Amino acid sequence: MNKKIRFLTIFTPCENIHLIKDVGMIPYVLYKDYGYDSTIASYNNGKYSYLETDVKGLKQVFIGKRFKSDFLNSLVFIFFNFRKYDILQVYHFSVKQLFLLCVFKILNFRNKKARVYLKMDVNDSIKTWKFSFVKQIFHNVLLKKIDLLSLESKNLHVYCEENNIFRGKIQYIPNGFYDNGVRNDISFNDKENIIITVGRIGTFEKNNEVLLEGFREFCKDNENWKLEVIGPIEDRFKCYIANFFKINPSLLKRIVFTGAILDRNILKERYNTAKIFILSSRSEGFPLVYLEAIKSGCNIISTDLNTAYDVTDDGRLGGIFPIGDFMELSRILKEKVSDVEKLSNDCKLIQNFAYENFSWTKICGNIDSLIHVKLKN
Repeated sequence: MNKKIRFLTIFTPCENIHLIKDVGMIPYVLYKDYGYDSTIASYNNGKYSYLETDVKGLKQVFIGKRFKSDFLNSLVFIFFNFRKYDILQVYHFSVKQLFLLCVFKILNFRNKKARVYLKMDVNDSIKTWKFSFVKQIFHNVLLKKIDLLSLESKNLHVYCEENNIFRGKIQYIPNGFYDNGVRNDISFNDKENIIITVGRIGTFEKNNEVLLEGFREFCKDNENWKLEVIGPIEDRFKCYIANFFKINPSLLKRIVFTGAILDRNILKERYNTAKIFILSSRSEGFPLVYLEAIKSGCNIISTDLNTAYDVTDDGRLGGIFPIGDFMELSRILKEKVSDVEKLSNDCKLIQNFAYENFSWTKICGNIDSLIHVKLKN
């Protein structure tokens, strides 16, 4: 009988919330659905309540802080623990991360199962990367040791392939959602005329001013829709909100700032109730909110981000507008709500699309297949 594959993720800043993001979900689903023996290694960054609920069965070990350097602490952990694991996964592309993976593989040379996986979690900034001649040589040498390298955007994957950035080693592996194998479809008839956004409200990156201005324009021709803005509010943005309502008092009853909703079941209900989800961000990687939205059948309207094309099937099941263009956001909103039949039909299509492309079970099945291909080789 084959022994379980021992999978280790090293992510030193891991907090409880990361356990329900890709950092925790990949090792957990590999354990739950594919029989791996999965562990996550991090600093002790507080309580990890999800270990007893959402990711029960996932193991966690703590990395000692012997040095001020995350890299050195991770390196020491690998040196003393490499024999316990077959596969090492880390996040974010850098020479240091590549080096950690190579050290693990070299130390584990007697283990025929030893493989390494780098998940990049990048955005458009990859197009501006420039390496010195020496650094490029280091990258090329270290990359040869990497078994699996992935990023989360189809557009960026195509860009990397066309420009031969990673020597043809890069794989497209998106982020996903997990439902414990139980699919509960949301009926459009149970939804209300509600638009939501979720995130840290008022940060520069989220660009929520565009959301409010776009909704204000939209409301000139639509009286039956409300906007729910969900998430903690930055102090500086509270002045903007006060001034916005001073100028637009008629919107006081149509825009609700809920604050942070920490109960995941309550937050899930808000997604289930909403018909449209808007993201007005200037920059994002692969935001979890996209996945929660499409899983609940929300029609996504987003700024022109790479991953927006992935979750809307290139705009077929949503809308995409230029960053900062609140008038175009308003136009797309008006177009969406004017065709109720299409909005209703899309609700089901969006959920089907979500399960076909962004279920962690399917995504981790792909990871498992890629790992086993490497094991055979």
